[in-house]
Amino acid sequence: MRKRTQALEATDGDEGNHGIDSLRRGMEVLRCFQPGENALTVAEIARRLDLPRTTARRLLNTLAAHDFLSGVPDRDAFRLHVASFVLGQAVLSGSELVRSATPVLQWLANRHALHCLLCVRDRGDMLVLAHQAGAGTAHCPLGAGTRLPIARTAPGHAWLWTQPVATQGEWLTPMRASANPAEHTHAAAIYQAFHDLVQGGACASFGTWRSGVGFIAAPVALAGGDSAVIAGVHTCAAPQERSRIERECTPALLQAAGTIRREIRRV
Repeated sequence: MRKRTQALEATDGDEGNHGIDSLRRGMEVLRCFQPGENALTVAEIARRLDLPRTTARRLLNTLAAHDFLSGVPDRDAFRLHVASFVLGQAVLSGSELVRSATPVLQWLANRHALHCLLCVRDRGDMLVLAHQAGAGTAHCPLGAGTRLPIARTAPGHAWLWTQPVATQGEWLTPMRASANPAEHTHAAAIYQAFHDLVQGGACASFGTWRSGVGFIAAPVALAGGDSAVIAGVHTCAAPQERSRIERECTPALLQAAGTIRREIRRV
C-alpha cells in the first residue's frame, strides 16, 4: 500500500466526511506549484504528494473544472489558472503586514542595492510574501511565493530564534542525532546564528540555499507572539566583501525591522 504524506494523513475520524479529505487533498495539490514552475506533470504532482497517479489526476481535473488549474496542451500537465491568481492577489492586497513592509523594504533595497524580502513561516519553510529590488540590482529568483528552508537559511534561523525553547528543540534535536554530517553542519549554523542574533540582532548565511546567494536576516516581532522576518539578499562571493556588506547593512536592516513592527502594531 502506498504511504501517504504527513500533510495528507487523514483526520477523517474527526470529520467523518470524505468530502473534507478531498478538499484537503485539493489544497495540497495547489501547494505543489512554486514560483518559476510554469507547469507540473500529473506524475510529478503524484510523486510530491505520494498519491496514486489516478487519484492525483482526479484532483487535478476537479481543480481545472473550477478554474484553479488549466491543462497544458499536448502534455500530461497542468498550470495554475485564474482562480488561484485571484486568491493570491486577495491575500497580498489584504495583508496589512505586506502593505506596511513594502515601502520599508524598497527603502532598504535602494539604500544598499539589495534584493529585500518579507518572509513568514509556512510549515518547514519561510514563505516570501514581498520582494523589493534596489535600483540596478541583477535579477534574483525570489518573488512572492518562493520558499526558503528554515534549517538552511538565515531567514529561517532568525524565525527559529524567536520561538520557544521547545519549538527550537523540535528542530535541533533530530539534527544533532542524525547520522548525516550535513545535518550537524546545519545545526552548528543555527547555533551560530542564535549567537549572532543575541550579539547584533541579525544573522547571515551564504550558499546554503543556492550557490552564490547570501542572506542577512532580522526578525520582526508581531502581535500575539508571532514573528515575520525581513532579509537582504546579496551575491558577493568573497568572504571579506560579504563581511563588509553584512556589517554595513545590519544597522539599516534593524531600523527597517523596527519601523515595520511599529507600523503593523499601529494599524
